[in-house]
Amino acid sequence: MGIERNFTEKRKHSRINTSNIVEYALFNEQRKKIDQGIGRTLNLSQSGALLETEKPLEGSFILLMTLDLEGKKVQVKGRVVNPRKSGKPGYYLTGIEFTGSKDEQINAIVAFVKAYHRRKHAQQQKQ
Repeated sequence: MGIERNFTEKRKHSRINTSNIVEYALFNEQRKKIDQGIGRTLNLSQSGALLETEKPLEGSFILLMTLDLEGKKVQVKGRVVNPRKSGKPGYYLTGIEFTGSKDEQINAIVAFVKAYHRRKHAQQQKQ
């Protein structure tokens, strides 16, 4: 008695779950900085990320910044897509479509994944 769902996946790349704290700068269509803050990536792929924040991101472009394992700043540019309320009260979700160079995107993804796995491994060691 199940309901058949006709769902078509529109993503080009598969996503991996992450939990990385990132700083962001938000820009309008004219590329003027209109906000900045801190958020958390919930997942990422070759072409984008899902960002969780405590306020809605009402801009057009975004710059995500984090530190890699060596303490170097890593940043990636993106376009804000599909901002919405989270199922968690007081939080918002925003899709980010990466727009920077391929090298910039790869460097950021590698830094996010390495940092996530390092934290996850450190937490497991404490248990």
